[in-house]
Amino acid sequence: MDVITVDHFWEYVSGKMIKEFYGSEKIDSLQSQSNKPLVILNENYILGVPRIRQVKVTENSCEIHGYFRRLFLHCYSIFGTQNEDRSSFGLNQPTAWTYTDATKTRSIRYFGTLTSYSGGGYYADYSLDANKTIELLQKLKDNLWITRGTRAVFIDFSVYNINTNLYCICKIIFEFLPPGGVTPNYQFTPATLTPLPNRWHWTMRILLYCFCIYALFCLFEEMREMIHFGTTYFTLFWNYIDMIVICLTCLLFFGTEYMRFTMGSYVESIIEKPSSYGNLEFPRVIYEGVKISGAVLLFFIYLRTFKYLNFNRRMAQLNNTIRKCAKDILGFSVMFFVAYLAYAELGYLVFGSETDDFRSFGQSMFTLLRTILGDFDYHKIHKANYIVAPIYFLTYIILVIFVLLNMFLAIINDTYAEVKIDIAIAPKEIQMTEFIMRKYRNLLKKLGCKVKQDDEKQILINTNINTIRDALIKCNFDDREIEMYFTRYDIDPLKDLKKQDIEKFYDVFIKEDLATHKTEDHPVTMKDFRRQDDKLVELENILVMVSQKVHDLMRAIENTQNKSLQL
Repeated sequence: MDVITVDHFWEYVSGKMIKEFYGSEKIDSLQSQSNKPLVILNENYILGVPRIRQVKVTENSCEIHGYFRRLFLHCYSIFGTQNEDRSSFGLNQPTAWTYTDATKTRSIRYFGTLTSYSGGGYYADYSLDANKTIELLQKLKDNLWITRGTRAVFIDFSVYNINTNLYCICKIIFEFLPPGGVTPNYQFTPATLTPLPNRWHWTMRILLYCFCIYALFCLFEEMREMIHFGTTYFTLFWNYIDMIVICLTCLLFFGTEYMRFTMGSYVESIIEKPSSYGNLEFPRVIYEGVKISGAVLLFFIYLRTFKYLNFNRRMAQLNNTIRKCAKDILGFSVMFFVAYLAYAELGYLVFGSETDDFRSFGQSMFTLLRTILGDFDYHKIHKANYIVAPIYFLTYIILVIFVLLNMFLAIINDTYAEVKIDIAIAPKEIQMTEFIMRKYRNLLKKLGCKVKQDDEKQILINTNINTIRDALIKCNFDDREIEMYFTRYDIDPLKDLKKQDIEKFYDVFIKEDLATHKTEDHPVTMKDFRRQDDKLVELENILVMVSQKVHDLMRAIENTQNKSLQL
């Protein structure tokens, strides 16, 4: 059912949720269920009992406009730390009617739709007996436990599935918004809090310890480098990646060990007190922290491998391209983000009040990012403002996507072409792959295996590209001319020329040379002689014309000088 009012909330909590917690049998049976554990879907056992908790705001936590002060005596603002209500109310009995701090409830702050809610509040624990739980909820409803100041109600419980050894920390949230109405939400976090001590578990622990020992060794080496290089150490990008990897490794290790030593006490306390709330919120936070730390650690470890991609020229192109275009991209990013933030602010101000995708500035930025990827609902903004929407959408597509993003690609493509030329004209060094293959062949040869070795002639053929490059450099060819030379004869400067490539190159070269010599040995015909004679006559006429113009110019200069002398 859809929970949108307070009546819907009480109907859901006292009806459907009770049936899910306590089973489908008749709840008003005389048989006591105090010794029966709560089960969901026949296989998920609730640890302890659920807890219902609410947070409130104080009266007059917002300011009423002067026009309406006579009509309304009280107002209730959005939940915040400063306006949280901590006073007792109603029956003035613990703990549903008196405030309990988060240090005692041991609940974690929750980030909701409009704001975040503290871990304290007014709470009541369910019972193992369904009838007692129904009486508790009816008592809360009859005595107006939910008031105008209520901003959120939480139903917390934890379940355990014995078949998969999985815990699930559950939180069902009902936010009572200041404009009125209820917004339901949920948060289910599955977690392996107590792993089984099997072979796989011990293998993972041993690998974790080995990895931590290696991280300590790396930390020692980083400290030595820091002492040796001083401030220069902090100018290298990869050193920061190394420190992040080491810190995340330590965080992962301590979080894992903390869970291993403390989870037993949490579970034992829940088993000893089955009628109390089974609180596993703090272990959930630790588990999520460990999981996120491991994921981020793996990301940076993969990122760290980019440093070692320079084992040959092709793999080095990526690193060199990123390094060379970093400043250009950083400078252009300023222009890009100015336009991006301007459109995000415009969308938030124009469409934010009517469109969920632009309800906040951050959400507006995320929506525009989705637009770049092609995920955008134009009909929503068109419905919100049919005049601004088409102008906003078209200008964003043209300016940001068609112009600015393509300029990013142009910068990268241009830099990649420069890097490719630089690598091509650089002196050839022994490649890591060649070095490994050479050592591997030597090892097989020592073991008595017959290994086919490249003869000197074949090696010479395969390295002729360096000879061509060196010869062109000695002939005062610059880098661009060498690149044009390779392009003309279809030579890939990043590949070693094979025998067939050399033969093809020489065939083209010899054909061009023969064509040149054939042109030079061609006899002069009468037609060529007449054409040459016509060109000489034309040249003579041009010289006569130029001589006449020079003569006229000299005469004009003499006349000018005579006039100046007469004056």
